[in-house]
Amino acid sequence: MSPQTTPDRIPAPGRRTLLPAVLLLLSIAALVTGIKTPAAAAQEHPDTVGLATQDVPSLEAIRIQGRAPVIDGDLSDAVWDAAPVATDFVQVEPREGEPASERTEARVLYDDDALYVGIRAYDRSPDSIDAPLARRGQTQNSDMVHVIVDSHLDRRTAFHFGVNPAGVKLDLYRYDDYREDSGWEAVWDVATQIDSLGWTAEFRIPLSQLRYSGAAEQTWGINFARDIARHPELSVWAPLRVTDQAIVSRSGILHGIRDLEAGARIEVLPYSAGELARSPGDAADPFWSATDGAARVGADLRMGVTSDLTLDLTVNPDFGQVEADPAQVNLTAFETFFPEQRPFFQEGASIFNFGIGLGDGDGSNPRLFYSRRIGRSPQGRAPSNARWVDAPSRTRILAAGKLSGRTSEGWSVGVLNALTGSEEARAVVDGERISVEVEPMTSYSVGRLQRDLRGGETSIGGIATATLRDGSGADDLLLHRAAYTGGMDFRHRFREGTMEVRGFFLGSRVEGSEEAIFRTQHSPARYYQRPDADHVEVDPDATSLTGASGALELWKVGGSPWRFASFTHFRTPGFEVNDLGFMQEADYLMHGGWLGYMNTDPGDRFRRWGLNTNVFSNWSLGGEHRGMSANISGHATTLGNRNLNAGVNWNGGGLNTALLRGGPAFRTESSINGWASAGTDSRKDLQFSMNVNGNVRPTSDSWRVGVSPSLRWRPSGRSSVRVGPSYSRQVEDRQWVDRVPVDGEPEYIFGRMEQSTLGVQLRGEMAVTPNLSVQLFAQPFVSSGQFSDFRRVVDPRASRYEDRFEGLDAELRDGRYRSDLTGDGEEESFRSPHFSSMQFRSNAVLRWEYRPGSTLFLVWSQTRNQFDPNGDFRVGRRMDDLFSTDPENVFMIKMSYWMNP
Repeated sequence: MSPQTTPDRIPAPGRRTLLPAVLLLLSIAALVTGIKTPAAAAQEHPDTVGLATQDVPSLEAIRIQGRAPVIDGDLSDAVWDAAPVATDFVQVEPREGEPASERTEARVLYDDDALYVGIRAYDRSPDSIDAPLARRGQTQNSDMVHVIVDSHLDRRTAFHFGVNPAGVKLDLYRYDDYREDSGWEAVWDVATQIDSLGWTAEFRIPLSQLRYSGAAEQTWGINFARDIARHPELSVWAPLRVTDQAIVSRSGILHGIRDLEAGARIEVLPYSAGELARSPGDAADPFWSATDGAARVGADLRMGVTSDLTLDLTVNPDFGQVEADPAQVNLTAFETFFPEQRPFFQEGASIFNFGIGLGDGDGSNPRLFYSRRIGRSPQGRAPSNARWVDAPSRTRILAAGKLSGRTSEGWSVGVLNALTGSEEARAVVDGERISVEVEPMTSYSVGRLQRDLRGGETSIGGIATATLRDGSGADDLLLHRAAYTGGMDFRHRFREGTMEVRGFFLGSRVEGSEEAIFRTQHSPARYYQRPDADHVEVDPDATSLTGASGALELWKVGGSPWRFASFTHFRTPGFEVNDLGFMQEADYLMHGGWLGYMNTDPGDRFRRWGLNTNVFSNWSLGGEHRGMSANISGHATTLGNRNLNAGVNWNGGGLNTALLRGGPAFRTESSINGWASAGTDSRKDLQFSMNVNGNVRPTSDSWRVGVSPSLRWRPSGRSSVRVGPSYSRQVEDRQWVDRVPVDGEPEYIFGRMEQSTLGVQLRGEMAVTPNLSVQLFAQPFVSSGQFSDFRRVVDPRASRYEDRFEGLDAELRDGRYRSDLTGDGEEESFRSPHFSSMQFRSNAVLRWEYRPGSTLFLVWSQTRNQFDPNGDFRVGRRMDDLFSTDPENVFMIKMSYWMNP
C-alpha cells in the first residue's frame, strides 16, 4: 500500500532544484536552433557530408500528384507505376555479395504528409513463406522486408521500419551507424498480402515520425532489406558486410524530395488507469487493507520544436504494464543492475547512452545515466523499532521532459529532466502513529551534445548530469544534496573507416553534509577506510567529494576478417556517479587487448565461425595489482543453422581491495571458468538450447557449475511456449559472513558456503491479430545456502591460502553464532548466515492496439515471497512453503488514446 496522496510541500530549496534543469533545457535549445543558418539550411546533404553518390546505388522518390495509394498491400494502384524500381538485391548472409536467391523490388513515393514505400517480394515457393503472428517487435524466424531511412543523410542515424507477411510490425532507431534502439516506437501504417508471386508490403510512414532539414530540395539515405527465413537469407539493396560495424553509412541515396512542409508536429497521448490490489496482511495492522484500489490519469505530449528537435513531456506517468525484474539472490556488497523497462525512458534512450566500463560480467553495465534512478525505491527506512510500517515501494514521478533530436549539420541533442516527489512512510512506534520522510523531493537532469564531422567518420561530444535534492531531507537520510558529472568523448575513424580511436574524460562532484560524504567515502565503490591504503584517507569533515574517469581505446572495426583492440580505462577513488548513473567500483587502472577473427564464407560444415581472445590487467591507483585475466572463446553457426559457443577464462588472482568490505586488501587465488552453449535450428517449431557454465579455484577447493536448458515450441503460427529451467550449485570457501568489533578493531568472519539455486521461467504468447496479443510469464525461484567452517582473517596477504585464515569454534545459540574470536576467554557473536529465499512472480498481459498509437492493457500480476533462515535445499518442501503463503494479486486496466491534432 502507498500512503495517501497529498499535495507536496515544496520548500524554497525544492523550487531551486528546478532552475538548473530549466536553464539547461532552454540554453541547449537556443544553442542548437541558433546553429542553423539560412545558408546552411539551404545546403544539400551530399555537400555537407562529402558523399560520393556515384559509389552507392540511388533511387528517385516521386511526388504523388493526386490521390495517395490506399494502404491495403495491393500495389496495383496506378500511382506506383510512376515510381522507379530499386532491385538487384545482394546477399549479406549466407553468401555475402552474391545475388539474392529471390527477386525483390522497392518503390518510393511521397506527398506533404507521408513517405510511401511499396515492396514486392517475389517467391517461387509462396506456400513456404514464413509468416507467424506475434506481438509487435517479436518477429524472429520470419520472412520480412525492411526500410531504413537516413533522413538527415548523416550516415550515422536512421529510422528502421519492418514488417512480416502477416503484418507484424518492427520499428527501431539506428545510431552510431550499427547500433539499434529497440525502445523507439513510431506511429505508422503498413499492409501486406500473400499471392501466387510471393508477397507485398505497402508502407505509409508519416513525415511527423521522421526528422529532416528544412531544405527546399533534399537527399536522404535509404536501404531496403529482405529476410527469407527458410534459407536463412538476408539480402539488401545497398551492399553490407557482416564483418563491418557499419549499416547506416552503407545506405543508398534517395533523391527527388522537394518542398516538404515543416508543419507543426504535435502528438498527445492521454491515459487513464485503474488498479485493484489484494494483499496478505495482519488484521491488527492499522495500515493494512485486504483490498486496495486506485485510479490515475496522466498524459504524454510530443511536440516538434523544429523539424529536427522533439520535446517529450509526461505528467503523472504510469508504468503499470512493466514486467517484474527476474528473481535472484545477491550475496555481494554491490548493487544489482536491472535493465530499464519503462517506455518513456526506453524510447530515444540512445542519445543518453554513455558507457563508462568494459567487461563480460556484472561490470559490463556501468554508465553515466541509469534511468532507473528516477522513480527508484525510497532510500530511507522507518525506525527499526516500528511495530507497523506502511512504506511506498517506489518514488512518484511528478513530471518529466525530454528534448532530443539531430540537426542536419550533424548535432545530436538530448536533454532530460524529471522531478520526483517527497515520499513518506507511516509507522506505529510505541503505540503512536508517525510519518517519516524516506525520499526527498529530487530533480534529475542530463544533457548530451554530440557533433559528427567528416561524414560521420569523426564525432566529438559532451555530457552533463545533475541530481539536486531538497537539502533538509537529503541531510536527514545521509544522501547527497547535489551530485554532478560532466565531460567529453570523441570517436575518429581512419584508414577508410577500418580503424577507430575513441575515448572519454569525465569528472564528478558530490556535495552533502559531513555525515553523507563520510558515508560515501566508506561505500563499497572505494572503501577509503582501508587500513593498508596509503593513497586514500577518510576526511570526516569533508562536505564534498570529487573524482575523474577516462578511457582511450583503439579498435580495428572493418576491412579484413581480423579484428583487434587495445584499451586503457581509469577511475580515481573519488569518482562517484550513482546518484544518476550506475557503477560498482572506482579506484582502478585497467589495460587490456583483444584479438578476433570472423569467417563469413560458408564452408563444408559451417556457415560462419569466429575466434576471440583477450587479456586484461588491473591495478588500484595505489599500485596494488588487483589481478590479470585472459580468455579464449569461439562461436559457430552450422549450415543447418545450429549455433555453438564455448570459451574458457583464466584469472591469475591478485589483491582484492573490496572483499573485506573496508578491511585490508585480500590476496585471492587463481581461478578457471568456462562456458559452452548449443542451440538447434531456430527456424523449427520445436527448438532446444543448452547453456553450461562453471568455475573452479583448486587452491581453496571452491567451485561452481550451472546448467540452463531451454525448450521453445510453436504449436501454431500465432503462438509459442518457452520453458527455461536453470540450476546452479556452488561451494564457496571464503564467503563473507560478518564484521565483528573486538576491542575497537574489526574481525572479518568468513565461512564455507554450499549454495543451490533452482529457477524456471515459463513464457507463453499468443497473437490473435498483429495488434492484439496475450503474454504470460511465471517464474518460481528458490535459492538456499548453508554455511560451515567459520574462520576469521588473520593475514590477508599471506602467500599460502591456509595462512590467511584461522578457524573458529562457533556454536549457534538463539539465532546467532558465538565464539571466542581472540582467545581471551570472552565470547563474541555474529549473525547466522544460512538462508533459503523463495519467490514466485507471474503476470498476464493483454495488449490491444485498437487504433494506431492507441492501446488498451489488461494486466494481472501475482507475487509470493518467503524466507527461511534454514539453508537446507529441499525443493519440494520449499515450493510447498512458498505456495502456502498468501499471494499479492494486482489487477490493472489502462487505456491510452493517441491524437495528432
